[in-house]
Amino acid sequence: MKYESEAWKKDYRNNGFVVIQDFLAPTTLFTLRDALERINRNLDGLRPELKERIFLERDHVKNNPQWYAGILTPEECGNSVRQIEDLALFDTAFAELICYSSLLDVLEALFESPEFSFNYLIGRPKAARVGNGISNGNFHRDTPFEDLTFANTIVVILCLNDMTSMNGATAFIRGSHKISDEEAKKPHWKEVEPDKTNLEDKAVVSCPAGSGIFFNSKILHTAGHNRSEYPRHTILFEWVGPNVLPTSPVRHAYQGLKPRSKDPAFEKQIRMAFPKLFSRQG
Repeated sequence: MKYESEAWKKDYRNNGFVVIQDFLAPTTLFTLRDALERINRNLDGLRPELKERIFLERDHVKNNPQWYAGILTPEECGNSVRQIEDLALFDTAFAELICYSSLLDVLEALFESPEFSFNYLIGRPKAARVGNGISNGNFHRDTPFEDLTFANTIVVILCLNDMTSMNGATAFIRGSHKISDEEAKKPHWKEVEPDKTNLEDKAVVSCPAGSGIFFNSKILHTAGHNRSEYPRHTILFEWVGPNVLPTSPVRHAYQGLKPRSKDPAFEKQIRMAFPKLFSRQG
């Protein structure tokens, strides 16, 4: 990855998102892709507490007949996985991403502070042909779904396969993050019809496997359906800025860790959370 902090900050400030190619090292990309595919292949062999964190496409289609009637049936989805919550609990390869150096470099540049916090990590392995988008591919903001004191939030998508318009690539409305926190949190932003957005500012992300996409949670964006013959596996993070705190009783695995903090207490916490990782680093 080429380090271009000023360019990242400019794109993030002006557009609300940043796309960085060659973000994942080839060995890391292979390891993550293999670990995610092992989960997909071995659903029956997962421990009960992990099975509870798996959500299938067939259940999503069953729950939303208004979008899929005559197009896709639950049975056609088979055992395709839609989402894996608390992905860090499934494999150390995922958990140690919380300390991935390149990831932290970009976040520190965009937050303009080392005091940012990890919030959650999920897997979204969009299967070939039956992988489905969010809200039937309509635009939305993430902020109405968040329970945080401030909307200083960055979402990160790690692309484990090529992302293209054919397999449901993420699209953004450039500059739509430039609104107040109060406005961004209003419930009507959970689902927005395309004709209610300025499509002249629409940017569809096409990028190769190993790319990283960083975006402000206030930006209007959409994730389409994957009807191609190839899977589009992604890993999704949420990180929050300095002094942003959760307001929900729900807590995620490793939530609150600050991998770059200069506070001795947080420095101790991250080393105790990942003792083997820091041992390998010497």
